[in-house]
Amino acid sequence: MAVYKRRYEAYSGSLTKRWSRAFVLTRYATRDLFRSRFFTGFFILALVPILGFAGYIFVANNKLLHEVLSFRSSAVLPVGEEFFAVFLEVQTSLAFLLTCWAAPTLVAGDLTNGALPLFLSRPLSRAEYVTGKFAVLAVLLSLMTWVPALILLLLQAGMGPDGWLTPHLWMIGPILWCSFIWIILLSLVALAASAWVKWRILAMASIFGVFLIPAGFGAVLNATLHTNWGNLLNISYMFQEIVWAGFHSTYQGGEGAIPKPAAWGMLIAICIFCLQLLHTRLRAFEVVRG
Repeated sequence: MAVYKRRYEAYSGSLTKRWSRAFVLTRYATRDLFRSRFFTGFFILALVPILGFAGYIFVANNKLLHEVLSFRSSAVLPVGEEFFAVFLEVQTSLAFLLTCWAAPTLVAGDLTNGALPLFLSRPLSRAEYVTGKFAVLAVLLSLMTWVPALILLLLQAGMGPDGWLTPHLWMIGPILWCSFIWIILLSLVALAASAWVKWRILAMASIFGVFLIPAGFGAVLNATLHTNWGNLLNISYMFQEIVWAGFHSTYQGGEGAIPKPAAWGMLIAICIFCLQLLHTRLRAFEVVRG
């Protein structure tokens, strides 16, 4: 519209609430992810094991089915601490693969196309931008980890013996905190990789590398120095150890346990380092030296 006509007016409609502005990014980023048939199919397949665990709960608590199939109830492993520890191991592994596919496009696309300065020129801070992108992965991974775990817990409470839930309520704690630490850790590592590596394939490779390469160095360190402290470089090992310790079970990955405070400290340090990488990379402007 020509300025001389003086018909332009400032926007007078309702404003989005401050706390919800970051989740506008979440909504559109999630929509873009599910436009991919491959991603949608993989997400559905990642939920299939949940049905398998639910079926196991049904079989474990159905005495009539035991008689029909001609096997003793004692042959069925009880649904308890180890059941939910194994469930989290399976689902967090699938969550890792899902994140490797979804995360590289969340930040890299904005940096490649120069959209980040446009976002940050709005009433949107860097922290809110990261929160909006983080929420995409947090919601998806929650639907694969602690949400179905709590549903299975309630399913077992309804189908199991009377009074089963009361002595097992404590398992809600490890289900939540183990899921949260994995979601936070995995999401921050993936977002940092997406921010620093613009090519999708390389970003995916870098996420795998963060988990695999240090683990290899840690194994060499253990073999060379005859120590177990090299496991501090193995993120998956530390997380699995925390999971099994949370469910009052011995980690099934073998010997070489490290102190739990050391494992927690290393995982927290990795999260802080990833936040620093995001803080350094995400700017409202980019200096080009030529």
